[in-house]
Amino acid sequence: MHPVKTRAIIVLIAVLALNFAVAGSAAASVITVSNTDQAADFTSIQAAVNAANPGDEIIIKPGTYTENIEINTSLTILSESGSPADTIIQAADSSKNVFSIWANGVKIKGLTIKGSGSASGVHFFGVADCFLEHNILSNNRCGIDLYMFSSGNTLINNNISDSLTGISLSESLNNNIKSNSVSHCKIGISLFDSAKNTLENNTVSENDKGFSLTGESNGNLLVSNILKYNNQAGLRIYETSNNLIYNNYFNNTVNVESGQVAGENTWNTTRSGSTNIVGGPYLGGNFWGMPDGTVYPRGVRDIDLDGIFDSPYDIESSGYTDYLPLKESNSTVITVSNSEDQVADFSSIQSAVDNSYPGDTILVYPGVYVENIEIGVKDLSLISASGSPSDTIVKAASGLDNIFSVTADGVGINGFHITGNISFPDSGIHLYEVEDCRIENNELFISPNYLFNSSGGSAQVAGNNSGVIPGFGIRLDLSGNNILDNNTISYSHAGILLRNSGGNMLLENRVSSSSYGIWVDSSVDNMLDSNLAADNKIGIYLKASGRNSILNNTALNSSGSCINLWDSSENTLNDNIASNSSNVCIILHNSSENNLSNNTASSSSYGIWLESSSNNNSLSGNGALYNNIGIYLKDSDKNKLGNNTASNNSKYGISLWNSVKNDLIKNTASYSEVSVILHNASMNVMASNTVSNSNYGIWLDSLSNNNTLVENEVSGNKIGIYLKASGNNVLTANSANLNTLYGIYLNSATGNTINTNRIVSNSGYGMYLLNSRNNKAYDNYLNNTKNLYFDSKSSANLWNVSKRSGANIAGGSFTGGNFWASPERSGFSQTHQDADHDGICEMAYVMGKGNVDYLPLAGSI
Repeated sequence: MHPVKTRAIIVLIAVLALNFAVAGSAAASVITVSNTDQAADFTSIQAAVNAANPGDEIIIKPGTYTENIEINTSLTILSESGSPADTIIQAADSSKNVFSIWANGVKIKGLTIKGSGSASGVHFFGVADCFLEHNILSNNRCGIDLYMFSSGNTLINNNISDSLTGISLSESLNNNIKSNSVSHCKIGISLFDSAKNTLENNTVSENDKGFSLTGESNGNLLVSNILKYNNQAGLRIYETSNNLIYNNYFNNTVNVESGQVAGENTWNTTRSGSTNIVGGPYLGGNFWGMPDGTVYPRGVRDIDLDGIFDSPYDIESSGYTDYLPLKESNSTVITVSNSEDQVADFSSIQSAVDNSYPGDTILVYPGVYVENIEIGVKDLSLISASGSPSDTIVKAASGLDNIFSVTADGVGINGFHITGNISFPDSGIHLYEVEDCRIENNELFISPNYLFNSSGGSAQVAGNNSGVIPGFGIRLDLSGNNILDNNTISYSHAGILLRNSGGNMLLENRVSSSSYGIWVDSSVDNMLDSNLAADNKIGIYLKASGRNSILNNTALNSSGSCINLWDSSENTLNDNIASNSSNVCIILHNSSENNLSNNTASSSSYGIWLESSSNNNSLSGNGALYNNIGIYLKDSDKNKLGNNTASNNSKYGISLWNSVKNDLIKNTASYSEVSVILHNASMNVMASNTVSNSNYGIWLDSLSNNNTLVENEVSGNKIGIYLKASGNNVLTANSANLNTLYGIYLNSATGNTINTNRIVSNSGYGMYLLNSRNNKAYDNYLNNTKNLYFDSKSSANLWNVSKRSGANIAGGSFTGGNFWASPERSGFSQTHQDADHDGICEMAYVMGKGNVDYLPLAGSI
């Protein structure tokens, strides 16, 4: 136990003992106080308190009393008039509390209490069941202070202002703080290490911070409070947990300030029928607004008009979520119908918009509305009454303008079928310089007569030989923090276009039969999640854009590319499916420092293609399957490929072309003509890859020099590792086993180092050399029926290094040459003596044509 808490408990026991000691059996008396010429029992409140017995009532006549009062008896103090305005208690000593309460069951009502600049207006110390009602407290350091295990007290209908802290609870629990007004304080109501208190129906405004919950202030109930116009934060919450916070009205520039170690708290109750704090018919969460009139969550619909937004609110940067945020009921529902069978306020959507105010809802009944609509009203929601786009159709009156033009923040458009022969550069929905809009559950068919040329040719409108380009489905310019969710868009130049726009979320949209499915241009920090882009020329296109997240999308049947990054850097592509492209699934052009993880690229000419200085990218956990080439790097450097799978690609699994300093680590490549090929690619590292079941496992071709191959498993191919016209490469600790022709094949290769490799059970030769010179091979383990072939031009190769101490591949104590074995145990190393037991045969192994292993390793393995 903390020392301060131990001392507090001792003091509390003493106070309780004093309360019992002074308790008597006398009947309660009424004692009067006046310091004017009115008749009364006493002229000072302290004198009356000193004379009182438990249960007595002290009535204070109007006047100003300059005192500091200590109460050690259970009693009631109230103003005679019932009005705090004419009964004022002013601190005689501003360094002391005006009232110090040391007894249980004290009641104070109808007083003005002020002037304790260094202490409290009313200070409770370790007491219970006290009651403060209808008092005014001002110009104190703390208005009301509940301290050291004060419990079961009620503060109701008090007005506190101009103090450092309005109401403070420290290590106090089960108190009821209700219907108080607190303003112009540093902190309105503060709880520190105080649990299970109820704060209800308080109005806390124009403070620096409204509520503050810190320390172990757990299990409190905050309900039906108004926190508005507080300068720094409506609610500061730090370290606390298990608080229930609902049906409160937040309207502050910062509504919630949360510490990093804040625990789990609940920001809504279950939806239930009862009038909420903004007049709606259901309880749920809280109302979230700002002094500038902004309401959160922005642009979210209340499609069933129950006064609760239909989407949760992620509360600012606090990490908390209100799952049932309240919608203010002072907004108007405006109805629109152009049918004689449906009574409505207006017959056109534009008329309804022109007569709306911020926060209103426009409910559009089924019908066909031929209009181009301009929306300049903040927080306006346009909703189809049926909730179905199929029967609520908005058709362009003019193809030379946007169907919906949105220039106000917080607009919602939900549940419409939007169509018309819109021409470039206009759009079905255009958001310009706006934020917090929500475009959801719409169908957009921009140019139904659009002839989409899936082979990538020009696009035009049917019957128009001028080659008119169709418009955009949804276009955002200079717009941020908007949500586009569950829209279906077809027959457009681009289904969705983001230009110079950031922080937007595109969720579960379906874009098809367009030149570009989703186009992100010069835009940053957007999220594209779970969208479907099918039958477009380019499915998802990022141009000159960075820090975007492309997650869980599916891009299919593209005539050009499924996902295309052009001059774009620092983007994240995770868990996407890209397939059935006529050309390439995922391509990066001059795009660097992107992260591609767990994507599947399949059934196309190219799976994943990096080209034109696409450098420093990370590819991990991707699957490149059933393509012509699985993963292709061309003129791209310093990329990291790890844990990718490239299999069943007809030509190459992984191909590096004119690319340097790339790392290929722990990839799996199989079932291709060539699993991994490097062409004129140098200074790359290949380590711990698994390469199998191809004609060529690893192929270094055409001046692929200075590469390092370490600990790769190369098996089940025709040729395991093939070096052609490539030099100065290092092959170390690889396994080239069970290949049907050769384990390692050198063709016109010079200056390579091959050491510590296991070359076993290859059907043709373990190593095969044609026209290859000046290579060094040592400390390798060869165990094949035929270990080595070399032609007459393969000379001046070194088959050992100088004898030196250190474990060799056969388990001996010295390195030197290679271990030459055969499955029949008739290999040179198996049959020649090691008289001095140094692990090296006494005789050199002369292989012919100048190839000699002077220090062949010995052993019987």
